[in-house]
Amino acid sequence: MKAASSPAIPECESCPNRELSDICQIVPPVEEPFGLIKRRAMYQAGQYVFYEGHVALGLYILCQGRVKLTRLNRKGQQRLVSILDSGQLLEKQAFQEQPVHQVTCEVLEPSQICLLDRTSFLSFLKEHGELAVKLVQVLSKEMTAVLNAADQFAFTPARERLARLLLELSDRFGKNDDAGIRITLKLKREDLAQMTAVTVETVVRLLHDFQEDKLITVHGRELMIMNADRLMKIAGMTPSR
Repeated sequence: MKAASSPAIPECESCPNRELSDICQIVPPVEEPFGLIKRRAMYQAGQYVFYEGHVALGLYILCQGRVKLTRLNRKGQQRLVSILDSGQLLEKQAFQEQPVHQVTCEVLEPSQICLLDRTSFLSFLKEHGELAVKLVQVLSKEMTAVLNAADQFAFTPARERLARLLLELSDRFGKNDDAGIRITLKLKREDLAQMTAVTVETVVRLLHDFQEDKLITVHGRELMIMNADRLMKIAGMTPSR
């Protein structure tokens, strides 16, 4: 786990995101007397936390910041699986008998990651069965969310997929502006293509079409939603009133 600088949050007890995180509610804030081993490190945008196919050393928790998870499909193309925020569990492979990362984790903005040693955490769960049950519930909920998102994109036209993605991004990372909703997360065209499972050329064409229809504006990597109601119709959703 390669650190870029000193951790911004020195201890779990002082973490502002702890109360908002399901996984952190299960993990004790202190290492003693529970025998837990934690390592905290800072990463800068563009750095990688771990790679698909490498051995998982433990439980990776995003203390603060944003990261993206990608994986290769059968054609060898990189697909974006998810974008995660502060307080989220990056992956659950640490609980496998032979843990290997199923995704690659890249940092989108300066972030702090906590690595919880696999062996010490599994020993802790054996002694605290009630927390193990809660952990299963948290992991099941996260998996259901991922499957539901995948079902929404199955056999959906590219135009509808991109419209739905832009609305989701505006809901999660948007800020109201006089001109519309500004998406604060600056994603490359390749990222949008990975998330919608289409080519970069298709994303560029659709973004241009949306701009021509005055649904969005694009300036470099910054996106602004100008007409959310019309985007919702394209996405097959009911416009809010």
